[in-house]
Amino acid sequence: MSQPDDSLGSGMTSFPSIGRMASRGSRLATIVSAFAFAFSAVSFYETVLKTPKLAMHVPPVIQYARDGETEVFAIPLTVSNDGARTGTVLSLDLDVTNPADGRTMAFYSAFFGDHPQKPDTTNRSFAPLSIPGRATFTDTIRFYPKGRVLPHLIDDKGAFAFRLTMHTATPAGPRIVEWLLGSEPRPIEFARTLPWISEQQLTFRRMTISMHDRAWDTPDAAAPEKAKDAGNAAAKPAPQAPAQ
Repeated sequence: MSQPDDSLGSGMTSFPSIGRMASRGSRLATIVSAFAFAFSAVSFYETVLKTPKLAMHVPPVIQYARDGETEVFAIPLTVSNDGARTGTVLSLDLDVTNPADGRTMAFYSAFFGDHPQKPDTTNRSFAPLSIPGRATFTDTIRFYPKGRVLPHLIDDKGAFAFRLTMHTATPAGPRIVEWLLGSEPRPIEFARTLPWISEQQLTFRRMTISMHDRAWDTPDAAAPEKAKDAGNAAAKPAPQAPAQ
């Protein structure tokens, strides 16, 4: 009588371990696929769907000027778009407050570029800005009063408060992405100090006066003279001791 094949029996008993290995491999493949899908979804959102995310950046120094009797603020401005889709800036509003008397005056974005020294210079009118995704825009914006120009808001040196507001384009119809993920850019507030003022230089020479951040130290006007005196003192030969 033939004996049963022991090798066949051992092979049969090994099937459960093979099944467990296959089960673990299947779960690992599912986890990897889920991670890959999540990464693809995030990447698609960041590169295609992410709504415009505009932010404004103002440097420590801006300029104050006069155009005739009209007060002008020239502000170098950078607008960044951290979104994937193009954002459009329609206009900018600037509110300036004089803490000395509490008065506030409203200004609007009128022109691009620095304040010209010649009154007959052609101005570049402000136009809506189209900023692609992951891009920035940088230029100087000149702000003019919305209403009456007199009396002047600034008539003496001091610190002044600013609030800059951006108005952006919105979709003509409702969109689920903008409704869920969109957000309006927040206004920014900052303070700048006017160190001196001269009606003659502002009106007749069309000069600009730098207004700096409170934490920004202006150069010491006496520094060159101090450096010169120090250099002369260093160059002066030391007195010789009398001969014995």
